[in-house]
Amino acid sequence: MSTQGKKSEFTARKTCLVLWLCFLLSTTACNLINPEEEIPAYIWVAPFEVQTTNASQGSASAKITEGWLTVDGVFLGVYALPARIPILKTGTAKIRLEAGIKDNGISTSPEIYPFYQSLEYNIDLKPNEIDSIRPKTTYRSGIRFAFIENFEGNQPLFQTLVTGNQSNRMSITKDGAFEGSGSGTIQLSSQYPAVELATRDAYSGLLSKGTAVYLELNYKSEVPLSVGVIAYKSGNLSAGGQILYAAGFNASENWNKIYFNLSRVVADSKLDDYQIILKTEIPKNADGTILRSNARINLDNIKLVHF
Repeated sequence: MSTQGKKSEFTARKTCLVLWLCFLLSTTACNLINPEEEIPAYIWVAPFEVQTTNASQGSASAKITEGWLTVDGVFLGVYALPARIPILKTGTAKIRLEAGIKDNGISTSPEIYPFYQSLEYNIDLKPNEIDSIRPKTTYRSGIRFAFIENFEGNQPLFQTLVTGNQSNRMSITKDGAFEGSGSGTIQLSSQYPAVELATRDAYSGLLSKGTAVYLELNYKSEVPLSVGVIAYKSGNLSAGGQILYAAGFNASENWNKIYFNLSRVVADSKLDDYQIILKTEIPKNADGTILRSNARINLDNIKLVHF
């Protein structure tokens, strides 16, 4: 072969090699930039349902807004329900689901409600397939209800008038009750626009077996209302107590559910016995005049829950 022929053959081989290297490099670069994506499995989680196991637990009314999800011991996140949740795993997985609430009704304060039982499922996860979970929870065993006021009796539990007038006392109404035969109602007027009412009894041992104390209730109200405790030294109710308010709700024209976290005020008081206190009043304008001539607050299914 002539020298010129050898040069041509070498050039051709060199060109092929360069093209082949370019092809390999471009393929590798594509794989690095656009790697093959793992196809997730999915679970669809319906809203929670609460089931009470006996009459001593009161109403099954609940407002569980989120599910806290753990898969095989790894916490994946908090999901507003209902939710379709992708999971990058295949095969059998242990799903743990916990009921989430808005602490004190505040949207920026999601919490696991400590008194609802967490749920566990074994699910066979398959890529691009959806498994459905319809969670039904109960109250945990061993929790205690210091009181349940469902307004089915003759005398409401909130009978101690702290401030206000006799006309502001809580009564029972059958008009528009949330459930059952009656709900509690408080009436305010332009003459008596504010009131503080407390339970007739005080409750002790709220933190003796745990760190959580909650007041659950259903409400429909034309004005805001605040909730707290009156704290006393043991057996010393007659000496007067320390009033500590924890949180409240705004007006709501429809029945709503809220979970008040009283844990902090109970713990910070470092006292022994506690009445639950409610405070409500008709809001005022900047000049001090009230915004309305009368107002009504309806309450139902009030529960003081602790360990």
